[in-house]
Amino acid sequence: MKILVISDSHGRYQNVYDIIYENANSDVIIHLGDGVSDVDEAAREVADMRHLKTLQIIKVRGNCDIFSSEPVTSFDNIGDHKFYSTHGYSVNGTAASVKARLGVDALCEDARQNGFDVALFGHTHKAFYEERSGVHLFNPGAALKGQYGIITIDDATGNLKFEHKEI
Repeated sequence: MKILVISDSHGRYQNVYDIIYENANSDVIIHLGDGVSDVDEAAREVADMRHLKTLQIIKVRGNCDIFSSEPVTSFDNIGDHKFYSTHGYSVNGTAASVKARLGVDALCEDARQNGFDVALFGHTHKAFYEERSGVHLFNPGAALKGQYGIITIDDATGNLKFEHKEI
């Protein structure tokens, strides 16, 4: 199973289109906010050309998605894995709560305590991957810079593979 992860497109529709077109064989697309509406239009155009395999698009809103009705977090079962998706504007300490200022540590602990094995976030515009306490923490980087991520779930073993890519 192939999961395309995009974040922080900030209106760079063409980048999102190019990323989706190049990865039209993805099973799932996840947009982690700040330009969440870019993914809808781009996916629709790719699908209209009959290139898009994706049946599932998961979206969360970011701090710049002011008028979006998308949720702040999404909790999804994909394959045999539990995914926690958030924009992550608390990850670098910009949110108001003390817990949120703890950043990646707090995200990891929240995911671990609630049984998630994958925690996805954006916001920082920096590609990141680390496994901590059985939780895979992954930031695809910023689509406005042409960065995105691919998560592959091996159908036979269920093992996860995380990759950072660029268009």
